[in-house]
Amino acid sequence: MTKPADEALDPGALALRMAGYVAAESFGTGPRAALRRLDPRDPGMLAEPALQRLLVQMLPDAWSGMQVMRDWALLAHVLALAAPGLQSGGMAFGAALYAAGYSETRLLRLLEADRAALTALLPRACRFVIAKAQPLKPPELIGLIRAASSNDAADLERVRTNIARAYYRAERDASRSAQSNQAEVP
Repeated sequence: MTKPADEALDPGALALRMAGYVAAESFGTGPRAALRRLDPRDPGMLAEPALQRLLVQMLPDAWSGMQVMRDWALLAHVLALAAPGLQSGGMAFGAALYAAGYSETRLLRLLEADRAALTALLPRACRFVIAKAQPLKPPELIGLIRAASSNDAADLERVRTNIARAYYRAERDASRSAQSNQAEVP
């Protein structure tokens, strides 16, 4: 599989391609199961053949650093948890968390997580969203993962703020909808 040049360096586009690839029937249940079993906290997990095959097919060859591979391995793990019924697109990640009933306390823990804690918390959050049949947005997920790995505090704050705003906008909209429905009942 060749990588289109316009997507070669766009993490969001690569995340969407990876989601489609992992969710496809042709990907196979064995490799998908191997990705689900990955423990992203284990440094030895990068040697997993199913992961390396996926990363070699999806990422530019220049993206071979250990942290880059750990970041994309975490995304691959999350996508495999959601596949084959992976729904991608739709609402923002924060809105999907709210729609799934994710508590504000859990949201705060997720948003305050450093990269090490995110490795444990993000799969849990995504499992929760998936169990409630809410869609995931792979570009947002890789954005959060990469921002947590970078030394760019402003970028991390921007990503966290976008997730929080989407969560609280969804809460506001649900509240307005409930109030509107109550006003219509005679």
